[in-house]
Amino acid sequence: MKFWKSAEWQRISKLRGLKLLLVGIAVIPSIYAVIFLSSLWDAYGNVNQLPVAIVNKDKSAKINKKTENLGNDLTKKLIRKQSLKFTEVSSKNAKDGLKNGKYYMTITIPSNFTRNAGTLLSDDPKTSNIVMSRNAGQSFIAEKMTSSAATKIQTAVNKSLQKVYIKTILSAINSSQKGLKSGSNGATTLSEGLGKIADGGNTLGNGATKLASGTTTLTTGLAQYTAGVSQANTGSSTLATGLSKYTSGVSQASSGTNTLVNGTTSAANGAAKLASGTTQLASNMSLLESGSQQIALGAQQLADQLQKVSDQINEQQSAKSTDLNTLDAGLEKLTTSLSALSNTESPTIDIDSSKLKDASSALTSGLTGTAKDVATFKELASDDNFKKFLAENPTFDAKYQDALSDLGNNFQTSATAANTIQEQLTALEKMLPQLQALQSQMSQLKELGKSGAVATQSARTAIKTLNASLTTVSQGIANQAVPGAQKLADGATTLTTGQKKATAAVNLVNSGAGQLASGNSQLASGASQLSAGLNKLTANNSALNSGASQLNSGLSQLTANNDTLNSGATQLKTGSQQLASGASQLVTSLQTAQSGTQTLAQKLADGAIKLSVINNKKGNVSALTQPVNSSQHNLSTVKNNGTGMTPYMMSVGLFVGMITFSAIYDFVTVAKKPRSGFAWWAEKQAVNIPVWIAQALILTTLLLLVDGLQPKNVPLLYVAALVVAFAFNQFVLLFSTLFGKLGSGLMIIALVLQLSASAGSYPIELSNGFFQAIHPWMPMTFSVHAFREAISIGGSLTGDLLVLLSIGVLSMVLTWGVYHWKLKHNNLLWSEG
Repeated sequence: MKFWKSAEWQRISKLRGLKLLLVGIAVIPSIYAVIFLSSLWDAYGNVNQLPVAIVNKDKSAKINKKTENLGNDLTKKLIRKQSLKFTEVSSKNAKDGLKNGKYYMTITIPSNFTRNAGTLLSDDPKTSNIVMSRNAGQSFIAEKMTSSAATKIQTAVNKSLQKVYIKTILSAINSSQKGLKSGSNGATTLSEGLGKIADGGNTLGNGATKLASGTTTLTTGLAQYTAGVSQANTGSSTLATGLSKYTSGVSQASSGTNTLVNGTTSAANGAAKLASGTTQLASNMSLLESGSQQIALGAQQLADQLQKVSDQINEQQSAKSTDLNTLDAGLEKLTTSLSALSNTESPTIDIDSSKLKDASSALTSGLTGTAKDVATFKELASDDNFKKFLAENPTFDAKYQDALSDLGNNFQTSATAANTIQEQLTALEKMLPQLQALQSQMSQLKELGKSGAVATQSARTAIKTLNASLTTVSQGIANQAVPGAQKLADGATTLTTGQKKATAAVNLVNSGAGQLASGNSQLASGASQLSAGLNKLTANNSALNSGASQLNSGLSQLTANNDTLNSGATQLKTGSQQLASGASQLVTSLQTAQSGTQTLAQKLADGAIKLSVINNKKGNVSALTQPVNSSQHNLSTVKNNGTGMTPYMMSVGLFVGMITFSAIYDFVTVAKKPRSGFAWWAEKQAVNIPVWIAQALILTTLLLLVDGLQPKNVPLLYVAALVVAFAFNQFVLLFSTLFGKLGSGLMIIALVLQLSASAGSYPIELSNGFFQAIHPWMPMTFSVHAFREAISIGGSLTGDLLVLLSIGVLSMVLTWGVYHWKLKHNNLLWSEG
């Protein structure tokens, strides 16, 4: 079928201006996308046209003894490069221009910019603050562009200042390298001089050491000599004193020997009495030992019996634990049953015997009436007219006979059942008094159930208490009584052992008392001999005392001159020791100083070597200013803003074009009544298909020719545009034919949702959760990605195009079904006649 010869095109040709309108609809996507994209095709390439005001308040100052004005240098550099449209203005003009939109950003360089920059290496460094002001209300995009430019400007200023100071630092390091070399040489010379001084100190120290050794030997000899004199003097005095005491003691000893003789006699008598008492104590100790042994034996037997009792209680508890558990479980079930019985509601027996009699009478009466009806039917069967009627209507006759037979059978069954019911009612009437008596007894039984439940619960508690008490008794016997009895037996055993030791001690005392009596006799004999010897010594005491006095007088004179001799020797020793110590300290200090100067010389030399590798060339300054470079790689490139926005705007343009088409063109009215739903659908597709094809081809061609789009694959771009136009066209057409004008309104809502959910302008991750959730289900999501692959990425479009084709084909089939449904329900218009 040729599109332009179809009935729909013939109808359109008769309508003035509709052909021109269809042409306009075909270029709507191009008008929407091409014109919009051309207005901002290379927006970021024209950033240098954004007006920015510079206010330079900086004043000249000295940096490294050189007059600088960094503010002027920065202003000239910005104006010369023109990354933005920089203009130097006054502070007032900048403020007014930012407010009224003449400038998108102002840069104010403070008056202390250069002066603060010169303090960065001082002990009080100060940073400079460049004020950058923007007005996002005038243009959010411009604000973002100028914000990025401001960051770059700050980086450039910092880099420029870093170069100046790094160069200064490197120059200072080179100068320091020369100074370190000179310092190293001086430290080496100083070390050599200190070494010579240390050698002289060693010689001095050796002589002082020898002197100190001689004085030490002299001091030691004098000390021994004076000590001997002092000891001899002291000994002579002690000798005189001792002789005096000796003579006095001899007299006392003579007198004491007489007393000793008398005492030994008394001691002999007491020793005899002591021996008699200890003999009696030893005889009584044996009785005490026998009693303690009996106590120990009884306590041990008591401990054994208590342990047996505890073991029997534990055995009985273990043997009966199963029985006790069974009894407890049974009591628990009995308690539960009695509780359930006490909570059971008493059945209400409300049976009226008079009503039972009335019901029985009514049943008998009904059956009697039914018997009469059966008899009447049988009499009717013998009526001649009725027989004639039955003969003329054999079908009714058969049904009548069957009904009459069933009625008779049912009557007999009902009569039998009625007799049975009467018998049961009579029996129930007789049981009624018994049931009422049972009802009254139920309340008593419930009370007994409550009391029984309490009683069984008390029994369970008592059994558990008894079992716990037996356990407590068993534990008390095992843990307290048995150990106590054992301790008693152990104590009795210990007592027996102590008594044995006491008996042995008493025997020893008894034996010692006999020995004491014997010794006293010997002591009395010796005392008499001692008294005789002391009398002989007393006669020679006078001569001994005279010699001791002469010796003491001579030693006192010798001792008087010892202090002077010792004092001189001590002073000589102290001086020589101090001289030796000072010489040793001097040598140690000189050696330490020499070692330090050697280390200093070495470190200065090492420092000079390390600093010698640091250069202050221009390349070094640049490398320190920017030590790291980055290498960036893009899998795909987008030449300009328009190219990046084209996939989004092509999708939006085609969707808007189809919404406009569905709102203007009538997809329901036809030239004449169609033969079928398919014919109706085909008539409308004859107009629809050329329009969406034209929309796709015109849009793509104008983007290539007018806006200068340069896709990676031109044929694939045309294919993608046709598939997207087909899918959007059929999708919108489905809603338009199904809901009419309401369908066009729903598609506008779908367009609004897709503007945010398709990730055409911003990554979907920047949207909220709702748009992220619907993103995979939006047709425009796949169209945007397909156009990106064809224009910039150069990858595969197969997956996206298959999804879009599926949407288009499914929508086409459903639209065909809508036309079929409308035709079936006469829901159509045609212009014929």
